[in-house]
Amino acid sequence: MYRISGTNLFEQWLEEDHIISDFRIISRTLENVNFDVQCAKLLQVNWSYNIFQIKYDFFLTGHWSGKGSKVLKVELPPEYNTCVSESNVTMVGNDYNIIFVDKKNNILWVMDLQNKNALKKINLNTELPLENSSKRLRRDSQILKVVLTNNSCLCLTTDGKVYNGLLPSLLDTSHCIGKVCDVRSGYEHFILLTDAGRVYTWGNGRRLQLGHGTLDNLDTPTEIEALAGIKITKIRAGGWHCLALSEFGDLYTWGWNDTGQLGVTHPDTKGVLNREGLKSYPLPTLVDILDGNEKQIDLDVKDIGCGSRHTAIMLEDNSIWTTGYNKYGQLGFSPENYPTVSYFKKTFQCDSSSVIECGNWSTVLINMNSAI
Repeated sequence: MYRISGTNLFEQWLEEDHIISDFRIISRTLENVNFDVQCAKLLQVNWSYNIFQIKYDFFLTGHWSGKGSKVLKVELPPEYNTCVSESNVTMVGNDYNIIFVDKKNNILWVMDLQNKNALKKINLNTELPLENSSKRLRRDSQILKVVLTNNSCLCLTTDGKVYNGLLPSLLDTSHCIGKVCDVRSGYEHFILLTDAGRVYTWGNGRRLQLGHGTLDNLDTPTEIEALAGIKITKIRAGGWHCLALSEFGDLYTWGWNDTGQLGVTHPDTKGVLNREGLKSYPLPTLVDILDGNEKQIDLDVKDIGCGSRHTAIMLEDNSIWTTGYNKYGQLGFSPENYPTVSYFKKTFQCDSSSVIECGNWSTVLINMNSAI
């Protein structure tokens, strides 16, 4: 079951309201294309369309390539063998392409949304540029996840290797402590997590999003020293900000804070005052969650998510708290009453365990008891 709060400008959630601000249950069924959202697995939330999977079938909902089809079943490459487990296949997309990912066989099919007949096959087993034998993809290694934005593509394999670009080249992570287990991408920056709980960032740092205390750009993953003594279990990347969740349920945020997306409430002289009167933070900053009486809530954070300029978290009592930009209702509040929120504010109470998945301008709650 999915609850959504945020943009529906392109009817990507199959609702009539263009802005949804109440964590509404999405339950539409379209019989003409054999699509039931309650039976579908949400793969990705984009600006104008979403990607769902039902068994071996993939669907786009919303608008893409400047066209609105509401729901489209994507035709798979003819050579694809459906005998493999459905858990071995997935799909990601951006404004220009969708990529069908065969994780077991390490194959990417890149489809141009403007010309669906232009299908490019990339076999990671054979097409990687090999400067030395250490860069060869191990035959027993499989694609774990692909992260695609309009400006970048990252591919993480089960042996902890990270490949960059649609013409994949190996990213040097040999200096990272532990095996890479997760990668995330913002608009201009990247963050990775290892199974040792270490966090590394690289990319553009002009909005403090790299967490190293400077505005410098970095070409290679560099460990965030401020988190070196803390075991991190989850990471997320927003447009120009980042989140890290520790093993003890503590939340750390850093980066751009123009709309309050970091949720930092206490005064901190290390922050950088911006023109909106809020402070952006160049280093990971521990976030306190306060109730309506400004008393600290003694509950662990258990899940995190962030969009372009907003952040959502779930506490251990399954309550949802949000902060930041709310033009499209992505915080779960009326945009008219709360155009922005500069601190974490309770917005919803889940009655069972859920997980948070954010698009750039939306927040989705996925009920794990009914998850596909």
